[in-house]
Amino acid sequence: MEEILQFLLERSGQYISGEALARRAGITRAGIWKQIEQLRALGFTIESAPRKGYRLTGGGDALLPVVVKDGLRTERFGRSLRYQFETDSTNSWARRQAEAGEPEGTVLVAETQRQGRGRMGRAWSSTPGKGLWFSMILRPRLSAADLAGLMTLTAVSMARAIAAVTGTAPDIKWPNDILYRGRKLVGILAEMKGELDWVNYLVIGIGVNVNHEAADFPPELADRAGSLRQIAGRNFSRAELLREFLAEFERAYDDVPANGLAAVIQYAREHSATLGREVTVSQGFGRTITGMALDLAEDGSLLLRDHAGELLRLSSGELIAGAAE
Repeated sequence: MEEILQFLLERSGQYISGEALARRAGITRAGIWKQIEQLRALGFTIESAPRKGYRLTGGGDALLPVVVKDGLRTERFGRSLRYQFETDSTNSWARRQAEAGEPEGTVLVAETQRQGRGRMGRAWSSTPGKGLWFSMILRPRLSAADLAGLMTLTAVSMARAIAAVTGTAPDIKWPNDILYRGRKLVGILAEMKGELDWVNYLVIGIGVNVNHEAADFPPELADRAGSLRQIAGRNFSRAELLREFLAEFERAYDDVPANGLAAVIQYAREHSATLGREVTVSQGFGRTITGMALDLAEDGSLLLRDHAGELLRLSSGELIAGAAE
C-alpha cells in the first residue's frame, strides 16, 4: 500500500493507470483496487475514471512510513518504521523483530490489531483508522530494576506530545496511563527479554485513542475511555502525533545518561492524577496495598504511606482506585 501511495503522491492530481500502479507495486490490478479502497478508508481522496486510472486529490491520515517520515525530527527513533494494516499485536510483532536483530529505535505501526492487549493481559480495542497503535524496540543499557523510570519517561513524552498537538495537557495516572477528566486516552505496555542485571531488548507498546467518537468504543469501555477528538471536538493527525511523540521521547531518552530523570519526574508530579490521594494498588496474585500516594521517587516509583504508617516504595503495580476523576 505504501508503494501505491508513494506513486500517487509523486504524481498528485494526475491520473495513473491501474496497469502502471500494478507494475510499480508488483501486484494484480485486483490487488490495486483493494489497496485503493484501504487508502480511501484512511481518508485519502482518490478519484477513478474509466481508461484513465486513479489520481490522488486529497490527503488522508495514514500511518505509512512515507507519511510519518515527512517532517520527522529524530535521528534514530522512527527512522526504521514498519507498517501493516493489520497485525496480531504490535508488541508481538515488535518482539519478533527484536529477536531477529532489529536495532533500537525501530517503530512498528498498525491500523488495527487482532489481539491487541493492555496491562494484566486485558484486551485492547483497536478500531481501524481511529487510533494510534504502535510499538518501539529499545536496547537500553539498564538493569531490569531500572525500567520503572523508562515507563514514566514514556508516559511523560506522550503527555507532552498530546499537549503540543491539542493544546490541552492530560493527566498521568501512575504508573503510565494517560487520562483526561478521568477517562483513559493512552495505555502503555512494556515487555522485555533479559535478566535481573541486564536487558537484551525492551518493547514498549502504546495505544492512543485519537479520533474516536463515543460509538467507536465497546459498550464495556463507554464510561471509562476517552479520545483526543472528544477533548477538542475535532480530528487530529495521527501521523503528526506520532512524529511529536518520537521527537519528545528521543530527546528525553538521550538526556538520561547525562542528566537523569529529574525533569521527567517533575513533569509527572505536576500532571499527576495520583499524588495526594488515597489509592489502592494491585500487585497481582490478589495482593493489594492501600495508602496515601505521597510522591514519585527519582526512578518513577510511587512513594506510598500505608494505613500502618509504613512508607512503601512501589516500582510496579496497577492503580485500581483513587485516581483523580
